Amino acid sequence: MLLLVDIGNTRFKWRLQASVVATEVVARGSLMTAHLTSAQLREQLPVGVAVCGYTSVASEEVNDLLVAWAHDSDVDVAQALTQNRWQDLVNSYSDCTRMGVDRWLAMVAVRNLTKQAACVIDCGSASTVDFIAPNGEHEGGYIIPGQRLMVQSLLQDTAHIAFTEHECEATTGYGTSTAGAVLKGASRMHEAGIGAIANDALQHGYVVYATGGDGCFLAQVQGIHWLDELVLDGLKACLYDVPGLLPSQ
Repeated sequence: MLLLVDIGNTRFKWRLQASVVATEVVARGSLMTAHLTSAQLREQLPVGVAVCGYTSVASEEVNDLLVAWAHDSDVDVAQALTQNRWQDLVNSYSDCTRMGVDRWLAMVAVRNLTKQAACVIDCGSASTVDFIAPNGEHEGGYIIPGQRLMVQSLLQDTAHIAFTEHECEATTGYGTSTAGAVLKGASRMHEAGIGAIANDALQHGYVVYATGGDGCFLAQVQGIHWLDELVLDGLKACLYDVPGLLPSQ
């Protein structure tokens, strides 16, 4: 069986498929990246895995935990890195290693889906937007602070703004405390900015695909294709080169 792993700054997400060429998903799961241990991997990752492909924007220490698990489990393991080119998708960066691999894999997944002009939005710790021309040229894009980074910036750089986690409000509407005002303000600003970019892309004829935990609101926008596991889809295409095959959703 094939295990695909996307190690982000916040979550360690995995997906199990029957084989490299299979499209059916057997199982899914996730762990918190912070304080991840080898014991957690032994307990929670599936057994019977033959091949493991992973991508990571986390620390080498976290990556080493997965590699050690793979070696102990007699699993062939490979890591996907940002490339200058994948098939006809061409990276615009002069030094491709400067581009986050999650951005690259999201673009690979979208290019595997369509040859039309495409806008790829990934709303994670930072939100990224990338544009792909019909010929596969990466036209460039944007990197925008995600909601958590906006909140952290206010907490770190503004002396009179401070709150603890238990103060965070679960209600809708306006914030009625410092915590509520900061959290709701960051959410509104993020959604307004990303929403405006997405609408502009649609108006200019791009097919828009979106992913990432902070971008769930885009799933409700008409004309936007929401794919929760876009990075994992790109990981499979990048490492195992099976054009046109995506897993069952």
